[in-house]
Amino acid sequence: MPSLTVPSAPGLKTAWRHELDDYGVALKWAPKARTLVVGTSDGTVTVFDGNGQVLARWSAHRNGLNALAWSANGQRLATGGQDGQARIWDPNTGLCVEEIPTEAQWVECVAYSPREEHLAITAGRKLAIWSGKGNRLEQYPDQPSTIADIDWQPDSVFFAVACYGKLSIYQVGSTKPVKEFAWKGSILRVKWSPDGDFIATGNQDATVHFWYRKSGRDLEMSGYPFKVRELSWDTDSRLLATGGGPAVTVWNCSGKGPAGTRPIELQGHVEPVSALCFQHKGALLASGARDGRVCIWKIKDPGKPVAGVQFDSAISQLAWSTDGRFLAALTREGQLAVFNIADGV
Repeated sequence: MPSLTVPSAPGLKTAWRHELDDYGVALKWAPKARTLVVGTSDGTVTVFDGNGQVLARWSAHRNGLNALAWSANGQRLATGGQDGQARIWDPNTGLCVEEIPTEAQWVECVAYSPREEHLAITAGRKLAIWSGKGNRLEQYPDQPSTIADIDWQPDSVFFAVACYGKLSIYQVGSTKPVKEFAWKGSILRVKWSPDGDFIATGNQDATVHFWYRKSGRDLEMSGYPFKVRELSWDTDSRLLATGGGPAVTVWNCSGKGPAGTRPIELQGHVEPVSALCFQHKGALLASGARDGRVCIWKIKDPGKPVAGVQFDSAISQLAWSTDGRFLAALTREGQLAVFNIADGV
């Protein structure tokens, strides 16, 4: 373990807590309501209201859950599991409204589009776009390797698909990529900037890569201690926070971009960062790590966290509510806590 003193910081005000029965793998707030959905590794999905009361709970996948996503209007939930199925659910009742079989043993990603009710589903090397009601619209040619991640361009019908060796940009309605960015390595995570100008990837070889969408120009940020899975953009597309070690590394992408600049390093964890999340409305960044600590940062004052809390096990997920007033944290042992940030930190 690295030798590092964790800075002291005021505690967070807890709104409510809940103990789940298994490893926490997914955590997402509804896009238009203070409703929180949590998925655990045994395949269970639980929906909570804003006060921590259980609205619905059901077993979504018998062999385990890999991914879940809210539809843009918040009326549906999509899940993907280790049974080779994707399913669409009514989050108010837990009733399955559509079952989508695949030809793979498991489904890695499900992702609703931000503008229309399109649902992207990846299973192994296969990629398909379905309507929000469960009708298949497009089946794409197999990718050269297992698809690691997928992300929709904000307010758009374009989406990025990451796999070993390349990043591909597709548009709904066409099975041919609009652009392809070659990359000799394994991409683990892909994130569009909110303005759609940048695409960032976290990679197996302990690097972060940037692509300028319009020009195709790319940049590589190296020197991370570990592979990088954690990426989060701020709402202005100016800052990108990255994991890849005990420090949170923040790149400034404004102006001419991050090339030739030194990033901000936030030192608040003694083990590698495992979750990062910028506030949707506001200037706060939340980080969580394998040491079980959650830190809240103000980037304008990066010396030490402005608030923090310690859990008994590693942090697996963090999520801000849409209005930025509440932060949810989920641990690998199934501890769930929601913190009230409304009064400031």
